[in-house]
Amino acid sequence: MTLGEAKEKVYMLLDEHSAGGTVEHDEDIERKMVRFFDSAQKQISQIKKILKTKKITPQSGKTEYAMPSDFRSLYRIWKDGKPVTGRYRWMGGKLIIPERDAGRSFAVEYIANPETIPADADDEYEFEIAADACECMPYYVAAQQLLPDLVMDYGSMLQMYNHAISLLDTSIPGENVRVTNTLFRR
Repeated sequence: MTLGEAKEKVYMLLDEHSAGGTVEHDEDIERKMVRFFDSAQKQISQIKKILKTKKITPQSGKTEYAMPSDFRSLYRIWKDGKPVTGRYRWMGGKLIIPERDAGRSFAVEYIANPETIPADADDEYEFEIAADACECMPYYVAAQQLLPDLVMDYGSMLQMYNHAISLLDTSIPGENVRVTNTLFRR
């Protein structure tokens, strides 16, 4: 979802329409929109994780490999296409790979923090969270817009946001999830 698409949904939720049905862009609402979407994306990424991969080819004479700036936590390490368990250490946010593994192929899967949305982001900006998680954000942003309004109640928007969040699939892609089908149990 783009920032522009998400903004349009917020305007629709806030019922910011003219008598002719076109969306009216309010400057006060527009000014706060990017910060609220940034907050929503960061909050939702705590629930629906962003999984990224960093490729590493160890070199002779080097044992420490820094993680990207968006690194939150380790998910899994692969060596030559196979998952690795418990043989590599972390020190000061860096992966320690022994020199004997120089030239091998490593992939570090990690949970990422979303980048801060630039204040001057244009409407084509793409959110980093998954599409289903993006659908929750307009409710959060609409609730934040209504928070200082003494006439309109922000509670219903916040309630819809919380409900949408509760329905998210929070499993990480590729997790070893065991599925059982109770319909065919004997």
